[in-house]
Amino acid sequence: MGTRGVTTAGRSLTGSLTRAARAVAAKVEQVLAKEGLTLDQWLVLDALSGKGGLAMADLADRTLATAPTLTRVVDKLVTTAQAYREVDAADRRRVLVHLSARGRATYRRVAAKVSEVEAGLDVPDEVLVALRGLGD
Repeated sequence: MGTRGVTTAGRSLTGSLTRAARAVAAKVEQVLAKEGLTLDQWLVLDALSGKGGLAMADLADRTLATAPTLTRVVDKLVTTAQAYREVDAADRRRVLVHLSARGRATYRRVAAKVSEVEAGLDVPDEVLVALRGLGD
């Protein structure tokens, strides 16, 4: 990347990224609403996919949800049998959240639809790499 200033023609990087994130989220939320999911629920399903189980702190790190929001989201996913909680065998003080078989099926079905939306955005690979690096 060059040595560009953060603000260009009245548009800060923060403002541009926020507008882009909200625009992408709005498009994805249209797909999720048809599936009966919220964006926060999707982010939890996505974080749990491919994992054996995650503690709430790990889920919070991956989803950037606040503790109260995350608790409500996980409670809803448990109520709808998309996820379940289990005491961590290695540390009985920790509770892990896992995707259920139903949650995995939902994830696979919805992930394909979300991927279509994301592919339709036509974001260049180098931009995706840069954006993914921002969260590390």
